[in-house]
Amino acid sequence: MATLADETRIGWAGVMELEEGMTPARVVIADCDTGRRTALREVVQRFDARAIIDEATSGQALCDILLRHRPTLAFVGLQLEDLSGPEAVAVARRAGAEPPCLVLVATRVLAHWQDIATSLGAYEVLKTPLDPSHIEQLLHADARRRAPTRALLACSTPAGRSAISRVVARSGFAIELDETDDGRHALKQLKLASYDFAFIDVKLAGIDGLELACQIQPLGLGTRITLLTTAELEPVAQAGRYFGVDAVLRMPFYARDIDLALHNALGLRRPYLLNALTAPPAPSALLRIADLPNSRRKIA
Repeated sequence: MATLADETRIGWAGVMELEEGMTPARVVIADCDTGRRTALREVVQRFDARAIIDEATSGQALCDILLRHRPTLAFVGLQLEDLSGPEAVAVARRAGAEPPCLVLVATRVLAHWQDIATSLGAYEVLKTPLDPSHIEQLLHADARRRAPTRALLACSTPAGRSAISRVVARSGFAIELDETDDGRHALKQLKLASYDFAFIDVKLAGIDGLELACQIQPLGLGTRITLLTTAELEPVAQAGRYFGVDAVLRMPFYARDIDLALHNALGLRRPYLLNALTAPPAPSALLRIADLPNSRRKIA
């Protein structure tokens, strides 16, 4: 069974290939603590020697950087010299600047932090003491967000297509999404185009989702397949595991469920913030094939 670390390494290798030819990342690090700024800068420089890094210790300086330089990634601490980090970001947003990838840095992640992070559209909350591997994962996610990505959405219901397309559009990833409600058309598209991932409804007309996965498996495509179903997840996942399916997502779903499926499809660690929003007792509607038990079970 593939581990999260194995899958992350595979995903990162693909990201590094995508990074070739991309413009260097522009990063802002805003924090009163010199040690945290230095630690973040060192990890960013090790990850991407071409990255352009700006630093700020005050909310005014952070606002100026966000407005003038439009960084792709912002690490923002809780307290700056004049404003709190979230207040400075809110001010910059009202002035028309919003970092595509915002990471808040906090000593503890409390319930109100989740509310603040969500209201600012933050991608993640980074806890101290800083974990270099976590920072690297965020840098890889930022690079993946900026890399052109093509995806296929084959769903039988307009409501399902609308829900997924809305989440994809606001995800911050550069995703070109093709849509269809027909299995035969989806099969043709998968054969003709190069898709990074596909969401495929089990109940498609023409060819159902499992048959579609079965037919494309011998083609050796690099497309990561997530099946959509209204049924129980495990029986569908047990069937899909033999056809190269990567995960199963149950409908109807919440936006956070689609976000989780999107991160899984892109081979990325799901953000801590997203984990917090989906923590028990809220169940996850996503089942990864890699998380299934090794023993085979009778498929209903």
